[in-house]
Amino acid sequence: MLNLVAKKWVAALRSGKYEQGTGQLRNGDTYCCLGVLCDVALKEGVLDIFPQTAGTLINVPVVQKWSKLSNSWGGYSKKGSLVDDNDANKTFSQIADIIESEPEGLFIN
Repeated sequence: MLNLVAKKWVAALRSGKYEQGTGQLRNGDTYCCLGVLCDVALKEGVLDIFPQTAGTLINVPVVQKWSKLSNSWGGYSKKGSLVDDNDANKTFSQIADIIESEPEGLFIN
């Protein structure tokens, strides 16, 4: 069953409030899927400021741990990653579907 943080993340991805971008967590008004997660973390008080970093959570371990992601790039099933999905132009809705399917390796049990 999807954890509470993942449910909030999926809701944010589907909200229509975020413009999708690539390559960085956030670039101006655009976000990658992990950037949306960081924004949810900011709104939930997990972060004090939005991280200025590349498109993974490597420098934001508190968000990775909070969300129970098993790695900093949203890797799953030994062949995919949310970062790659985002940068290959899968929509936020498609990425939300992937998160909801809880593919093997995405989350720590």
